[in-house]
Amino acid sequence: MAGPSVIASTDQTDGPGYTYAQGEYIPEGNVDHAGNDVTGYGGDVSIGFATDSAFPIHPILQGGFHRFNLDNSPTGVNEAHVGLGGEGFYDYGGAEGTGLGYYGTVNYERLEVRDAPGGYGGHDATGDGYGISAGLRWMALPQVEINPHATYVDYGKISGNGLDYGSPDGFKYGVQLVGYLDEDQHYALTAGYDRSDLEVGRNDESLHNVVNVGARFTF
Repeated sequence: MAGPSVIASTDQTDGPGYTYAQGEYIPEGNVDHAGNDVTGYGGDVSIGFATDSAFPIHPILQGGFHRFNLDNSPTGVNEAHVGLGGEGFYDYGGAEGTGLGYYGTVNYERLEVRDAPGGYGGHDATGDGYGISAGLRWMALPQVEINPHATYVDYGKISGNGLDYGSPDGFKYGVQLVGYLDEDQHYALTAGYDRSDLEVGRNDESLHNVVNVGARFTF
């Protein structure tokens, strides 16, 4: 079902592929209390290992970067992560090519507030922490995937150049729709919705109602 990969078996038929690269454009979002709309861009990379093994869970390595720009403000937010975990797939007896995939990772997480108000020098504040991600990859149809997902993240202390943005922790969650354009599932278009409750900075800001559209290539 998944496309061939230099790492994964070309005979894999037990769920969607985990070796892919994806780019995204973020046309819309908003920030609590600040009154700013948000636009941005980003991407994700995933590598699946030993997917032809007899084990029910296969290892995966995933990472991503997203840049959020606040309209009418020089401030921007960079989010990045890299995580290691596992994935599996349950065929519940539906039509061929359908079933329920599941995955989880433990992540290194980084948050950077660029050109933040206050402080001095470069006016940037950064924090490094950890996250735990989980999600489902429901193949509702052979060419249609629905991917609800959530991450608990603790960024530690967000500080730098005289800035103190607290120690935000909380959940990021959303859902992504993947529409495959070919039977081998190499090419796909994506659309997603995300929000968070991280409460960053003095006014406990969070990113809400973030919409993204993109494209994915599965190797």
